[in-house]
Amino acid sequence: MEINRRALYNSLRMNWVLDPTLKVESWQVEDYRSQPIDALFEGLEDKGLHLDKSSFKAFAETVDTPEDLTDALLADSGADIKTQDKVYLLVFELWRRLLPEKPSLSLFCDEIDYQIHLFDRGQVQKAEAIEDALANLQMILDENVDNGADSDEVFECIESGCANDVESFLHDFIGDQIDNKNDSYAIELIDGFGNYARDVRWFDFLRARLHSNTGDVEEADHMIKLLIEDKTENPDLELNLEMLSYLVSNGDKKTFERLAKDTVDFLQVEEDFQVLISICAEFYLRMDMESAEKALQEILKNRENLDIEKAFNHRDPQIAEFLKIISK
Repeated sequence: MEINRRALYNSLRMNWVLDPTLKVESWQVEDYRSQPIDALFEGLEDKGLHLDKSSFKAFAETVDTPEDLTDALLADSGADIKTQDKVYLLVFELWRRLLPEKPSLSLFCDEIDYQIHLFDRGQVQKAEAIEDALANLQMILDENVDNGADSDEVFECIESGCANDVESFLHDFIGDQIDNKNDSYAIELIDGFGNYARDVRWFDFLRARLHSNTGDVEEADHMIKLLIEDKTENPDLELNLEMLSYLVSNGDKKTFERLAKDTVDFLQVEEDFQVLISICAEFYLRMDMESAEKALQEILKNRENLDIEKAFNHRDPQIAEFLKIISK
């Protein structure tokens, strides 16, 4: 059984939480972490597997992972895929609770997904839990690389077992630490995970923000300008928008407008354009350029009834109007 099966159900549940109208079966999106342990065993009993804590642990001693245990328990059952998955989700949660001394990659990835889900929903109650998960992630990455594994392959292996984009989460989480002036921890995370990044530009941007936080504005400006000048083959719209948001409070007019113009080429959906206009309006408000700010707000008003998920039309006549406003 593949380790990413748990990730598939994590993804399904997270999407269902965001959109409860999704057609799913209750067992597929059940919060197994919240179920009493007796209910988990009852669920197995319903599938013809009569186990208790002692027998579960005894069976688990013969295998290495919850995936292996599920396969062993169902070896001669002829169970269909649906039943196998139902059993797996129950076994996985029982293993997580009863055998913390026997971790596996899927269990580790599940914990990463769980902590990311809490963070994204603003439900982190104990900072130690997410900090421990990240410390364990770095330890696993470093140990494998020290033993000769390729850093990219190790990180990709971890991500393949997770429902979330772990690297994007690291960007968000480190950015949150910078926002909250937790500079020393942010530096620790950047230094710890920077070597595993697929896109080093994000970590360079985070370093620039840290320089700004600590008063080294000149170095921050230099790093931002280098990022803007980096004409990579794989432009990142989200990074451009994040840098523009940073420049609203920290940038000069020339740098901001150059990046804003460059960003137009990378817009994908209507929402992207509206976000770009809003950021620019905020910048000109800060610069006390009232006419430019009002002109941008007028464009936004004219587009407020458009479908924000619709593919952006790069021949839209308001692009020229937008570019004219930010070029004055």
